[in-house]
This record gives sequence, structure tokens and C-alpha cells, in this order.
Amino acid sequence: MSRGTARGNRRFLPLDGQQRLTTLFLLHWYLAWHDNAIPQFQEMACGTHHSRFSYEVRPSSTEFFDELVRFQPACDLNGLQSVRKLIEDQNWFFLYWRLDPTIQSALTMLDAIHDRFRESRSLFARLTDEGQPAITFQLLQLEHFGLSDELYIKMNARGKPLTEFETFKARFEEHLKQLYPADRRLIDGKDVSVPQFFERRMDTRWTDFFWHYKDAASDTFDGAVMNVLWAVARISLDTDSETFEEHTSLLRGRYLSITYATFHSQGWLTRAFTDNVMRLLETWSEGGGRLRPCLADTRYFNEPAIFQKAREAPATLEYVELVQLAAFVSYLEHTDGDVNAEEFQAWARIIFNLSKNSAIERPYEYGRSLSGIQAMLPHSKNILEALSSAQLNIVGFNTQQVREEILKARLILADSGWRSRIDAAEQHGYFAGQIEFLLDFAGVIDKARIAAVGEWKADVHAELQTQFDEYLTKARLTFADKGLVPVTGQPFLWERALLVCGDYLSSNGSNYSFLTNPVGWDSWKRYLRGEPTGNSPRRRYLKVLWDRIDAGADLAAQLLAVVNGRAGLEAWRETVIRFPQSINYCDRREIRKMGPGRVYLLKKSRMNGAHAELFSYALYQELIAREADSLAPLKVHSYRSVTMSEAEPDVLLLYDSEQPLFFSIESADGNFRIKTRSADLQDRQEMQQTLVNQTGFAVIGDLMIRSCARAEIHDVLRQIASALATAANPVSAP
Repeated sequence: MSRGTARGNRRFLPLDGQQRLTTLFLLHWYLAWHDNAIPQFQEMACGTHHSRFSYEVRPSSTEFFDELVRFQPACDLNGLQSVRKLIEDQNWFFLYWRLDPTIQSALTMLDAIHDRFRESRSLFARLTDEGQPAITFQLLQLEHFGLSDELYIKMNARGKPLTEFETFKARFEEHLKQLYPADRRLIDGKDVSVPQFFERRMDTRWTDFFWHYKDAASDTFDGAVMNVLWAVARISLDTDSETFEEHTSLLRGRYLSITYATFHSQGWLTRAFTDNVMRLLETWSEGGGRLRPCLADTRYFNEPAIFQKAREAPATLEYVELVQLAAFVSYLEHTDGDVNAEEFQAWARIIFNLSKNSAIERPYEYGRSLSGIQAMLPHSKNILEALSSAQLNIVGFNTQQVREEILKARLILADSGWRSRIDAAEQHGYFAGQIEFLLDFAGVIDKARIAAVGEWKADVHAELQTQFDEYLTKARLTFADKGLVPVTGQPFLWERALLVCGDYLSSNGSNYSFLTNPVGWDSWKRYLRGEPTGNSPRRRYLKVLWDRIDAGADLAAQLLAVVNGRAGLEAWRETVIRFPQSINYCDRREIRKMGPGRVYLLKKSRMNGAHAELFSYALYQELIAREADSLAPLKVHSYRSVTMSEAEPDVLLLYDSEQPLFFSIESADGNFRIKTRSADLQDRQEMQQTLVNQTGFAVIGDLMIRSCARAEIHDVLRQIASALATAANPVSAP
């Protein structure tokens, strides 16, 4: 707490009692001022430039005491109401010091001292009398404890009360005596009990490790340790327990405080928890300083990123990350910390691929994945061989991804040419280990159905690897780390080219999606996965498209040629391809199919949200693009989306803006229906008759309706426009 003593260069660093020592220092300053002895006080309390009394971990407090020891108030004490106000009014007092709790406490104490001692006399001399001191202390030297002073400085130089971690540590060490009554551990070559091992490691090596991270943003030593313990608790619950899902939710939501009482009352202080803590901290602290990952390549298990989350915000660790952390700790326990880099890399890769490509979003799914890890753990040192020989019955992960990992293991073990290819494909940021579609397109899956991979000749492997390389090249042209790569200058060219090859859209109930990049039911990644059965015709449309593309030629030109060369498509696919604005209308890229001739474009995901109708919307786009051609005196007014199923979206045409006459065009039963209100033609009987006689309108109730096939719509509209022009300007008889 201090820079130096009044004499010499020795430093007095007390472990505790900061409030009492600060009060004593303030009393010295106040009484020196009271007794006109500030110069004597300054000789005792000032170094060359700074106060000899300072706070090691609070720079603002140190600055305050530097100014205070140099300050000699000029006012009279007798009429002074507040020492705080006097000091805060000085030009050397910074406003931001009002945010420092130490400084605020010091000012409060000065006012209390002023109230108590304002009438006193000659107390400064008594306070500083070395022969008969008014206040004395008993001093116990730190070295008598047998541990370094650096440890105690780290643990106590915070200027704060004792933390939850210090309480946890003391009580947990007692709890360990019950958990491990006879177990022993080696530490520095000595055989000690588990409680002694935990205490010694936490007081030395583990503390040194955490101390390197104490300056991280919003991070403290004690808080970081407690956060890591919370993270370890999340991977240490008993998956067979009836409370697993409940406690998993509690730990994820951080509904409880991180205290010993919480851990103890919830039953989390188990042997599994303790073993995981000790093994993890032993491994992470092996470097003596900052974390040294077990794998230099962090693509399969990013230890630095997971450790950062664990120490700063353990509740934010996603289930997939927890599965990977659990697999890491389990591997350490299984191998007694003896990490073989090649074996661990193979284990971490399988766990990454399985967890990243499985739906682990609920406590139940998370528990099944943890159980799956334990089932695989005995084979963690030879995981590829175990997968290849079908020794494992893997549960808790996506069955399709499990099937893919088995096939890839067999390929890697069968021919040396596969490992680098599979690794390269799995590293793609969007595929993230899910590459079954490449194996499918290359013919590997079909070949494996005919003959076991281990029976293939070298030339078979070589041929399939060549195909694999070609499709991987095209996959990289199509997808970047975040998803589909748009073609510059051409709207939705990939989607339109795929529609030429077939109806590739993913479905969810009555909704169909043009596909999105974020992972979900309608993502490109989900599309590439195909169907769990392995029969994935929609995915094969991408293969059909890629087979029409030369990876070395201009991509946009080739895709455009596919689009322009289409023929014989069903109506809705033809319309979407011709009018990419229809895809753009769909904010979530979803449509609703209500039958062959009824396709709705959705702004959101439901029909009670704004939606358009595909064929009428395409007609609107076509009309506004060619309006200058020939619809006069009709004008395209607008397109009306609707928010209910009872009404149909339509195109509005306007005749005569002064006496408006609207014509509505909506799609119906594979045709178009044109409507106008009879009431709007009451004063234009001749025009009404012309429309009936010349264009085929029928009067039905208060409406005039004309139906026509979609292919005839433009001819019919020109007829209506011509009829309106004739009715408005009749030719006089000769």
C-alpha cells in the first residue's frame, strides 16, 4: 500500500487494514494542519515528488494523495464547515476523482475527523512522538508464513473486501477432505492429499497463470477464477441425473450468483467437477504464463477463445463450445494429461465436425452429446480406426454427420491421397466439416454402396479424388465463408440458374425458401446436407448446374447462358427466373405454394403479413418496364399487396385521373381476372357498353369482370386501352 517509509528506501507493504491505515494517515495530515505543523508532516510523508503513502492498484488514489500531502490550507479551521468542500474547490482537484470510491471515502473520513478533533490541541506532536507513541501496531513478518509476498500481493492488493473466490477456496478445501478422504496426488515430486494439492496449486501455479490475465477488459483475478469454475460446472453435471436439464438451464442463464453456497446447495461440487477443474488448470498452466494451447492449429478446438469466454462470461459459452470443451477435458482425464498432438488433433476434428453439424440447442440435446462423448472416449487415442471399423455406436449427434465421419475415416485410412483433400474441404468456413455433398457429387457414396472402401484399387481412388477436386473448386466459386457468393451485376443469378435445373427450394410446411446464408432450416448449408436417408434429389440439382460450368471460364456468362437457355419449365419457375424482382420482394426469401397456379411472395413468413401473388406481381413488373409502349390512355398505377388470405393482391391500372376509373388485375385459377366497378361508369354509359361489346367484359353485380389466359393478358389490355380511347373520342358519322 505504500511507496516507502519516512526514512530510507524500504517499502512497507501491508496485506490488510487499508481503511485503518488510510484513516491514520489522514489523521496525521489533519492534525498537522490543525497544529500548524504541515512542514514537519511533509518532511515525514513526502518523497522527492510523491506521497510516501499510496495505493498500488489505484492510480487516481495515488494522484490524490500526492496532491494532499503538498496541500497546506490557508483558511482558518474554526469557521470551516467541511474539509471535503474545501478540497473539492481546489484547482488541483480533478472532477473524475469523484468517481474513485477510495478518494470519496477519504473525504468523508476527513469531515468525520474534523467534527471529532476541531477543538483539539497539540495532538500532532503526541501522534508522532516515537518515545511515547499514542498508537502502536504489532508486526508479523510475512516470511514466517513460508510463502512469497508476491502471492499475497496478488491476492490482496485490490483495495476491495474479500471476494467470493477467497471464501469459495477456503470452504472448498474443507469440502475436498470429504470428497477425497484417501486419494493422493503428486506435486513437485511429493505425494500429497487432494485438498493439499488443490490448495498448493491454487496458491501458486494456478494463481500465477490467472494473474497474467488480470488486466483484461472488465476482468479481475478473483472473478476470472470463479467464472472458469462456473464454466467447468457446466460440463461436469451428471447426464443421468433427473436434474440435469434444470441445472443446465440454471448454469446457462446465470440466474444464480457464483458463490460457494450456490455450488454447494445445487450439488455441483462433485468429484467429476473437481477432477475436471484440476486437470484443466494443470494443463492450461503448464506454460507458467499465458495459455499455451495443446494444438497449434486452433481450427478444431480454439482453446484461447474458449478460455477467454470461460473467464469473462461463462454463461455465453454455447452448447457446441461446451461439447468441445468437455471432449477436451475428458481426453485429458483419459490420457492423464499426456497429450499426443496427432492423436488429439484427430479426436478434436471428429468432435468439431459432429458438434458443429448437429442441432445442440436444448439441454436435452446437450446431455445426449455429452453422453456420446463418453461413449467414444475409450477410442479417443485411435478414433479414426474405431470409426472405420464400425466399433462405435455414436449417439447424441446428427446421424447423417456420423455417417459422413465414418466414410471419411475409411477413405483417409484406405488411401493417403484423401487426408489432405478432406482437410482442405472441411476448412472451408461455410462447410465447417460438412462435406458429404462433395463426396456424393464425386461418386464416392455410390461407389461405397457397391464395394467396401478398403477394397478399392489405387486407380479408383485416384479417379474419385480427381472428381472431388473439381467439385471442391466449383464449391469455392459458389460459396464463401459466410455463404453464397453473389454474381456481380446479375440479381439472384445462382438461384435462377438452379431453378432452371429443378425445384431446389427447401420446404417447411407450406412455405418454400430460395435459401439464406445463416444456418437454419432454409440455409444453403442445410440444403447441402441433403436428406438423412442419403437420397437427396434437390441437392443433386446443384451437381447438375456445376456439371454445366467450366471453373476456368467466366462464371457470370456461363450462369446467364444456363438461364437464357431454359425451356419447358413449369409456370412458376419460369416466372421467377424471368422476374428476379419476385425474389427480392421476399424479405425472408420465402414463398407460399397453395397449388400449381397459386404462389404467394411473403414479406415475412405468414399470410397475415404483407404478401404479393407471383404472377400478378410479375405482370406489374413487366407493365412498368414497357408502359411507354402502348397502354395509353391506361396508366400503371400501383401494385397492392395484402395482409389477409381473404383478399387477393392485384395490379391497379388507372384511366382518367380527373374522373378516376380503376382496373384491377388479379391472378385466379391459372388465369388473370380484370375487374372494374360498374358504379364508376354510371355517367359513362357509352364507355361501359363499348367495354362489354368490344373487350368481353361481363357485368356481374356491381362489378365488370373480364377473364383471360395469362398468355393473352397483353393483347386483352391493348383491347381495353383501344376501347377506352374510342369511347372517349367517338368518330362522327359523315
